[in-house]
Amino acid sequence: MLAVAGAVAPVAAAARVPRVVLVVGPVGSLTPLYRSLANDAAAEAISAGAQVTKVYSPNATWSAVKHALDGASIVVYLGHGNGWPSPYRDSLFPPTQNGFGLNPVAGGDDSSHQYFGEASVDNIKLAPNAVVVLSHLCYASGNSEPGIPEGSQASAIQRVDNYAAGFIRAGAQAVVAEAHLGPAYYVRSLLRSQQSIEQIWRSSPNARGNTMTFASRRSNGFAERLDPDRASGGYHRSLVSRGVNSAELRSGATGTSSTATSSVLQPPVTPSLVSLGLTFGQVNTRNLPIVAARTELVVPVAAKGAKRMPEGTQVGVRWDPILLDARPTAPVATTPSPAPGTSPAPLNAPEVDLVVAEQLGSVVTLAPAERTGRGLNVGVTYPSAPGLYRLVVTLHNSTGVAYDAPTQSKLTSALVRVGGLYSAAFGAPSSLAMAAGSTSTVGVRVVNAGSQGWDVESSTPPSEPDSLLIWLRTQRTAARVVGTWVSAQGMQVPGPVSTALDPKAAEPGGSAAVGLAVVAPAQAGDYLLLLDVVSPTHGTLSTLGSTPALIRVSVTGQAPAASPSPAP
Repeated sequence: MLAVAGAVAPVAAAARVPRVVLVVGPVGSLTPLYRSLANDAAAEAISAGAQVTKVYSPNATWSAVKHALDGASIVVYLGHGNGWPSPYRDSLFPPTQNGFGLNPVAGGDDSSHQYFGEASVDNIKLAPNAVVVLSHLCYASGNSEPGIPEGSQASAIQRVDNYAAGFIRAGAQAVVAEAHLGPAYYVRSLLRSQQSIEQIWRSSPNARGNTMTFASRRSNGFAERLDPDRASGGYHRSLVSRGVNSAELRSGATGTSSTATSSVLQPPVTPSLVSLGLTFGQVNTRNLPIVAARTELVVPVAAKGAKRMPEGTQVGVRWDPILLDARPTAPVATTPSPAPGTSPAPLNAPEVDLVVAEQLGSVVTLAPAERTGRGLNVGVTYPSAPGLYRLVVTLHNSTGVAYDAPTQSKLTSALVRVGGLYSAAFGAPSSLAMAAGSTSTVGVRVVNAGSQGWDVESSTPPSEPDSLLIWLRTQRTAARVVGTWVSAQGMQVPGPVSTALDPKAAEPGGSAAVGLAVVAPAQAGDYLLLLDVVSPTHGTLSTLGSTPALIRVSVTGQAPAASPSPAP
């Protein structure tokens, strides 16, 4: 065990012992690692005679966390962080920022989280002289998140001050944020030394020696310290405090057990709507699914049951990506093998960042619901990237707490294809059976699922007969549906087939049914017929991110040989 300067006897002999509460929120595949780091800190606390309570994902709901935190002397939180300034909002938003990322409903998995910000933290009461340790969070120490520019020093100072403010109002005398250090060091030092929190922070194994100090703007009388990796940035360590030391922390202890204990807290009773006997229908949206567009989401409730739901009901919305449209990435340069007898070149292996960036589909966003005769109506925003998504909704009370699992099980998710600026959606058969060389007319419905039109005004008549008819009527060059044959076995395929689209299908939200005259390949086998839209102004829409349709075609037999031309 690492020796700590000024060590004293464990606190187990005290009449009152510090309560140490460890919270681990859901962070996907890294959740087991975060639990392990929290368990290391728990072992240190138990060894020092503290009373330990664990609230870990998948049962780290706000109800459980709030219940555990009241009277805590040391709070440890590992999970997602959501602070400000950030690229997601133009101003500070207390309902979701500067707090915890927790499980919406207990007993699920580690994949999704709901933010409970400083507005929720205001409802807890910590022990006198409490210390909060924020480990591996985004934003809390002044950083941003992986993949997003860190920003200026001024932004880092604001983030640290903002993230600490709610915990200080709840009674904390110090808020530590360490993005790359587990919490065990701080728990051990706070319980087994006589040092001040400032001395403990300056002696951290990750200390860089670049400390800068400012007066807190949000917490009167508190000092804010940052210790960046370098003069130009790297804000991974911070402390906002008002001079508390280990003895003062122990003097405010509220724990009642002097034995080494550890408990997994049983949360209070979760609110439920099951007794109302509600039946929910398929979730739907009012407007065309286009990236970043606003729409109204409707959660149907049978027999006007929405009127029986509590006032202030909120709907949680999560967009889980199923298959995002492929986006090419820059190739990674490889390192050539060294010549015999020479030293190997250093590997170009990327660093591993254990501060978890926000992932699309992991965040549950709340929206107030309007109770109508049809159901619940909420305003939402479609995702910012085109693709296929599973829209998952959950029900929450007026404080943001999710109703219990039996209530949530009554809801159903929906698949939503979100289009970009230029996007086509197809109604086409998934499979066809054709005789070799035969001709068939395939019915295809085409919808402009994007925000831009496809055709263009033109003074020059097109050469295709079907397009010419449209041009004579509208003076517009039409977009076309194009079917391209693909053979996985490399067999010869016919050329592409196409037909013009009426202008009513070219405008956003427009649709039209067309008959595509298809000639089957001459050889038996399995083929794909790929459907796309070609715009006279934008070219092939699939190159702009639109998803083509695929029809699997089974071709049987052999095409009859062509009859020879009669002799003259």
